[in-house]
Amino acid sequence: MLAMLAVGTAAMLLAPVAAAQVRVDAKPRFGNGVKQIRSLGSVGSIDGLDVKSLRRSAIPDLVADKVVQLGSGSFEDRENATASLRSMPVADEILMAVLEQGGLDEEQRNRMLGVLRWRVLHRPRGAVGIRMEPAATGIRGVLVTEVIKDLPAERVLRVGDVILEINGAGLATSSDLISKVQRLQPGDQIRMKVLRPVPADTPDAPGIVRLDRDRAFEEVDVEFLLGSYEKLGNDPTASALGNPETMRRRSRVEAIWARWGTDAASVGVVPPLVEPEKSPSTADGP
Repeated sequence: MLAMLAVGTAAMLLAPVAAAQVRVDAKPRFGNGVKQIRSLGSVGSIDGLDVKSLRRSAIPDLVADKVVQLGSGSFEDRENATASLRSMPVADEILMAVLEQGGLDEEQRNRMLGVLRWRVLHRPRGAVGIRMEPAATGIRGVLVTEVIKDLPAERVLRVGDVILEINGAGLATSSDLISKVQRLQPGDQIRMKVLRPVPADTPDAPGIVRLDRDRAFEEVDVEFLLGSYEKLGNDPTASALGNPETMRRRSRVEAIWARWGTDAASVGVVPPLVEPEKSPSTADGP
Protein backbone atom coordinates (compact mmCIF):
# COMPACT_ATOMS: atom_id res chain seq x y z
CA MET A 1 0.00 0.00 0.00
CA LEU A 2 2.39 2.53 -1.23
CA ALA A 3 1.58 6.14 -1.83
CA MET A 4 3.87 8.84 -3.09
CA LEU A 5 3.83 11.65 -0.56
CA ALA A 6 3.88 15.08 -2.12
CA VAL A 7 2.46 16.42 0.18
CA GLY A 8 -3.81 25.98 1.50
CA THR A 9 -8.61 28.90 2.16
CA ALA A 10 -6.56 32.12 1.86
CA ALA A 11 -7.79 34.97 4.08
CA MET A 12 -9.15 38.05 2.43
CA LEU A 13 -5.77 39.65 2.38
CA LEU A 14 -3.67 40.96 -0.49
CA ALA A 15 -0.02 40.72 -1.25
CA PRO A 16 1.36 44.19 -2.00
CA VAL A 17 0.42 44.57 -5.64
CA ALA A 18 -1.13 48.05 -5.48
CA ALA A 19 -0.61 50.99 -3.20
CA ALA A 20 -4.31 51.68 -2.84
CA GLN A 21 -7.53 49.73 -2.74
CA VAL A 22 -10.82 51.23 -3.77
CA ARG A 23 -14.34 50.01 -3.80
CA VAL A 24 -15.44 49.22 -7.29
CA ASP A 25 -18.59 50.69 -8.71
CA ALA A 26 -19.15 47.66 -10.92
CA LYS A 27 -21.29 49.27 -13.58
CA PRO A 28 -18.99 52.10 -14.64
CA ARG A 29 -15.81 50.10 -14.13
CA PHE A 30 -16.84 46.84 -15.76
CA GLY A 31 -19.68 47.55 -18.16
CA ASN A 32 -23.22 46.22 -18.28
CA GLY A 33 -24.38 43.81 -15.65
CA VAL A 34 -25.08 40.13 -16.19
CA LYS A 35 -27.76 37.88 -14.72
CA GLN A 36 -28.95 38.21 -11.13
CA ILE A 37 -26.57 36.42 -8.77
CA ARG A 38 -28.17 33.44 -7.12
CA SER A 39 -28.06 32.99 -3.35
CA LEU A 40 -25.19 30.89 -2.10
CA GLY A 41 -27.57 28.61 -0.27
CA SER A 42 -28.94 27.33 -3.56
CA VAL A 43 -25.58 26.14 -4.84
CA GLY A 44 -23.68 25.11 -1.72
CA SER A 45 -20.72 26.73 -0.02
CA ILE A 46 -17.24 27.39 -1.36
CA ASP A 47 -15.01 26.13 1.45
CA GLY A 48 -17.20 27.98 3.95
CA LEU A 49 -16.58 31.30 2.21
CA ASP A 50 -18.54 34.29 3.53
CA VAL A 51 -20.11 35.68 0.35
CA LYS A 52 -21.28 38.84 2.14
CA SER A 53 -17.64 39.78 2.57
CA LEU A 54 -17.13 39.44 -1.18
CA ARG A 55 -19.83 42.02 -1.84
CA ARG A 56 -18.13 44.47 0.54
CA SER A 57 -14.57 43.83 -0.60
CA ALA A 58 -12.46 46.56 -2.16
CA ILE A 59 -11.01 45.61 -5.53
CA PRO A 60 -7.42 46.85 -6.02
CA ASP A 61 -6.92 49.18 -8.97
CA LEU A 62 -4.45 46.77 -10.57
CA VAL A 63 -7.03 43.97 -10.55
CA ALA A 64 -9.83 46.26 -11.76
CA ASP A 65 -7.72 47.50 -14.66
CA LYS A 66 -6.96 43.95 -15.79
CA VAL A 67 -10.63 42.99 -15.56
CA VAL A 68 -11.49 45.92 -17.84
CA GLN A 69 -8.88 44.64 -20.31
CA LEU A 70 -10.56 41.22 -20.31
CA GLY A 71 -13.34 42.87 -22.32
CA SER A 72 -11.02 44.68 -24.72
CA GLY A 73 -11.64 44.56 -28.45
CA SER A 74 -8.05 43.36 -28.85
CA PHE A 75 -7.54 39.60 -28.50
CA GLU A 76 -3.92 40.20 -27.53
CA ASP A 77 -4.97 42.55 -24.72
CA ARG A 78 -7.50 40.00 -23.46
CA GLU A 79 -4.90 37.24 -23.47
CA ASN A 80 -2.31 39.41 -21.71
CA ALA A 81 -4.82 40.42 -19.02
CA THR A 82 -5.78 36.75 -18.50
CA ALA A 83 -2.14 35.74 -18.06
CA SER A 84 -1.56 38.62 -15.66
CA LEU A 85 -4.53 37.69 -13.45
CA ARG A 86 -3.37 34.08 -13.33
CA SER A 87 -0.02 35.04 -11.84
CA MET A 88 -1.03 38.11 -9.82
CA PRO A 89 -0.20 37.69 -6.10
CA VAL A 90 -3.67 38.35 -4.72
CA ALA A 91 -6.04 36.04 -2.89
CA ASP A 92 -8.50 34.09 -5.04
CA GLU A 93 -11.26 35.65 -2.96
CA ILE A 94 -10.48 39.04 -4.50
CA LEU A 95 -11.19 37.59 -7.96
CA MET A 96 -14.36 35.98 -6.62
CA ALA A 97 -15.38 39.40 -5.29
CA VAL A 98 -15.14 40.76 -8.84
CA LEU A 99 -17.56 38.05 -10.00
CA GLU A 100 -19.89 38.50 -7.03
CA GLN A 101 -20.13 42.29 -7.43
CA GLY A 102 -21.14 41.78 -11.06
CA GLY A 103 -21.14 44.28 -13.90
CA LEU A 104 -19.10 42.02 -16.22
CA ASP A 105 -19.89 41.16 -19.79
CA GLU A 106 -19.81 37.51 -20.86
CA GLU A 107 -16.24 37.66 -22.13
CA GLN A 108 -14.97 39.14 -18.88
CA ARG A 109 -16.93 36.73 -16.72
CA ASN A 110 -15.91 33.61 -18.62
CA ARG A 111 -12.28 34.66 -18.59
CA MET A 112 -12.44 35.36 -14.85
CA LEU A 113 -13.88 31.90 -14.27
CA GLY A 114 -11.10 30.39 -16.36
CA VAL A 115 -8.49 32.32 -14.38
CA LEU A 116 -9.91 31.06 -11.09
CA ARG A 117 -10.04 27.49 -12.35
CA TRP A 118 -6.39 27.62 -13.37
CA ARG A 119 -5.31 29.24 -10.08
CA VAL A 120 -7.15 26.71 -7.93
CA LEU A 121 -5.96 23.64 -9.81
CA HIS A 122 -2.36 24.73 -10.39
CA ARG A 123 -1.49 26.47 -7.13
CA PRO A 124 1.88 25.09 -5.97
CA ARG A 125 1.76 22.21 -3.52
CA GLY A 126 4.23 21.19 -0.88
CA ALA A 127 6.03 17.87 -0.91
CA VAL A 128 7.89 15.83 1.68
CA GLY A 129 9.16 13.19 -0.70
CA ILE A 130 8.40 9.70 0.60
CA ARG A 131 6.60 6.53 -0.27
CA MET A 132 4.47 5.25 2.57
CA GLU A 133 2.02 2.68 3.83
CA PRO A 134 -0.09 2.29 7.00
CA ALA A 135 1.95 1.73 10.13
CA ALA A 136 2.02 -1.68 11.76
CA THR A 137 -0.68 -2.78 14.17
CA GLY A 138 -0.55 -0.82 17.38
CA ILE A 139 0.69 2.45 15.88
CA ARG A 140 -1.58 5.16 14.51
CA GLY A 141 0.43 6.82 11.76
CA VAL A 142 2.12 6.20 8.42
CA LEU A 143 5.24 4.16 7.79
CA VAL A 144 8.02 5.55 5.58
CA THR A 145 9.01 2.85 3.09
CA GLU A 146 11.21 4.97 0.79
CA VAL A 147 12.68 8.47 0.73
CA ILE A 148 12.85 10.21 -2.64
CA LYS A 149 16.08 11.78 -3.84
CA ASP A 150 16.40 15.59 -3.88
CA LEU A 151 13.35 16.18 -1.70
CA PRO A 152 13.35 17.14 2.03
CA ALA A 153 12.66 13.63 3.33
CA GLU A 154 16.10 12.57 2.13
CA ARG A 155 17.67 14.79 4.81
CA VAL A 156 15.32 14.34 7.78
CA LEU A 157 13.48 11.01 7.54
CA ARG A 158 14.56 7.38 7.34
CA VAL A 159 12.98 4.22 6.01
CA GLY A 160 11.15 2.64 8.94
CA ASP A 161 10.16 5.95 10.54
CA VAL A 162 6.50 6.22 11.54
CA ILE A 163 5.04 9.72 11.13
CA LEU A 164 2.53 10.36 13.93
CA GLU A 165 1.76 14.09 13.62
CA ILE A 166 2.13 17.02 11.24
CA ASN A 167 2.08 20.49 12.79
CA GLY A 168 0.48 19.06 15.92
CA ALA A 169 -2.33 17.21 14.10
CA GLY A 170 -2.43 13.42 14.29
CA LEU A 171 -2.40 11.16 11.25
CA ALA A 172 -4.44 8.01 10.73
CA THR A 173 -4.00 7.37 7.01
CA SER A 174 -1.80 8.25 4.06
CA SER A 175 -4.63 10.47 2.80
CA ASP A 176 -4.42 12.52 6.01
CA LEU A 177 -0.78 13.21 5.32
CA ILE A 178 -1.37 14.06 1.66
CA SER A 179 -4.17 16.49 2.53
CA LYS A 180 -2.12 18.30 5.17
CA VAL A 181 1.08 18.61 3.16
CA GLN A 182 -0.35 19.44 -0.27
CA ARG A 183 -2.45 22.29 1.14
CA LEU A 184 0.83 23.95 2.05
CA GLN A 185 3.29 25.42 -0.43
CA PRO A 186 6.94 24.76 -1.26
CA GLY A 187 9.12 26.56 1.27
CA ASP A 188 6.53 26.42 4.07
CA GLN A 189 7.94 25.16 7.36
CA ILE A 190 6.53 21.93 8.73
CA ARG A 191 6.94 20.00 12.00
CA MET A 192 6.61 16.25 12.33
CA LYS A 193 6.50 13.94 15.32
CA VAL A 194 8.12 10.65 14.37
CA LEU A 195 8.74 7.25 15.93
CA ARG A 196 12.16 5.99 14.80
CA PRO A 197 13.08 2.31 15.29
CA VAL A 198 15.94 1.56 17.68
CA PRO A 199 17.39 -1.79 18.78
CA ALA A 200 15.06 -3.78 21.03
CA ASP A 201 17.70 -3.84 23.80
CA THR A 202 17.92 -0.03 23.96
CA PRO A 203 17.75 0.94 27.67
CA ASP A 204 14.57 2.59 28.87
CA ALA A 205 14.87 6.36 28.87
CA PRO A 206 12.70 9.45 28.24
CA GLY A 207 11.50 9.32 24.65
CA ILE A 208 11.93 5.56 24.26
CA VAL A 209 8.65 3.81 23.39
CA ARG A 210 8.16 0.03 23.60
CA LEU A 211 5.23 -1.60 21.86
CA ASP A 212 6.23 -5.16 22.73
CA ARG A 213 9.35 -7.10 23.64
CA ASP A 214 10.69 -6.96 20.09
CA ARG A 215 9.90 -3.38 19.03
CA ALA A 216 11.37 -0.21 20.45
CA PHE A 217 11.23 3.33 19.07
CA GLU A 218 12.64 6.72 19.87
CA GLU A 219 10.35 9.75 19.70
CA VAL A 220 11.89 12.30 17.33
CA ASP A 221 10.70 15.78 16.35
CA VAL A 222 11.83 17.02 12.94
CA GLU A 223 11.34 20.47 11.40
CA PHE A 224 12.06 21.38 7.78
CA LEU A 225 10.94 23.33 4.71
CA LEU A 226 8.68 21.58 2.21
CA GLY A 227 9.84 20.81 -1.28
CA SER A 228 7.79 21.05 -4.47
CA TYR A 229 5.16 18.57 -5.62
CA GLU A 230 6.20 19.36 -9.20
CA LYS A 231 9.47 17.50 -8.64
CA LEU A 232 7.48 14.28 -8.39
CA GLY A 233 6.40 14.62 -12.02
CA ASN A 234 2.68 14.20 -11.26
CA ASP A 235 -0.06 16.03 -13.16
CA PRO A 236 -1.70 18.19 -10.45
CA THR A 237 -5.07 18.11 -12.23
CA ALA A 238 -5.24 14.36 -12.88
CA SER A 239 -6.01 11.26 -10.83
CA ALA A 240 -8.40 13.07 -8.53
CA LEU A 241 -9.81 9.86 -7.10
CA GLY A 242 -6.36 8.93 -5.84
CA ASN A 243 -5.48 12.28 -4.32
CA PRO A 244 -7.65 14.00 -1.69
CA GLU A 245 -6.15 17.45 -2.34
CA THR A 246 -6.87 17.20 -6.07
CA MET A 247 -10.44 16.18 -5.24
CA ARG A 248 -10.79 19.17 -2.89
CA ARG A 249 -9.52 21.58 -5.55
CA ARG A 250 -11.79 20.20 -8.25
CA SER A 251 -14.77 20.44 -5.89
CA ARG A 252 -13.86 24.09 -5.26
CA VAL A 253 -13.81 24.76 -9.01
CA GLU A 254 -17.22 23.12 -9.39
CA ALA A 255 -18.62 25.25 -6.54
CA ILE A 256 -17.24 28.42 -8.12
CA TRP A 257 -18.82 27.45 -11.41
CA ALA A 258 -22.15 26.58 -9.77
CA ARG A 259 -22.34 30.10 -8.36
CA TRP A 260 -21.06 32.26 -11.22
CA GLY A 261 -21.05 30.15 -14.39
CA THR A 262 -23.55 29.20 -17.07
CA ASP A 263 -22.06 26.78 -19.61
CA ALA A 264 -19.30 24.62 -18.18
CA ALA A 265 -17.69 24.11 -21.58
CA SER A 266 -16.93 27.82 -21.91
CA VAL A 267 -14.36 27.73 -19.10
CA GLY A 268 -13.36 24.10 -19.25
CA VAL A 269 -14.64 23.10 -15.84
CA VAL A 270 -13.64 19.55 -15.00
CA PRO A 271 -16.60 17.23 -15.65
CA PRO A 272 -17.81 14.70 -13.07
CA LEU A 273 -15.21 11.99 -12.64
CA VAL A 274 -15.86 8.63 -14.28
CA GLU A 275 -12.37 7.16 -14.10
CA PRO A 276 -12.04 3.99 -12.00
CA GLU A 277 -10.75 4.32 -8.47
CA LYS A 278 -7.10 3.49 -8.04
CA SER A 279 -6.03 0.82 -5.64
CA PRO A 280 -4.27 2.10 -2.52
CA SER A 281 -0.97 0.69 -3.77
CA THR A 282 -0.85 3.09 -6.73
CA ALA A 283 -2.60 6.15 -5.31
CA ASP A 284 -0.82 9.45 -5.88
CA GLY A 285 0.45 11.01 -2.70
CA PRO A 286 2.87 13.60 -1.35
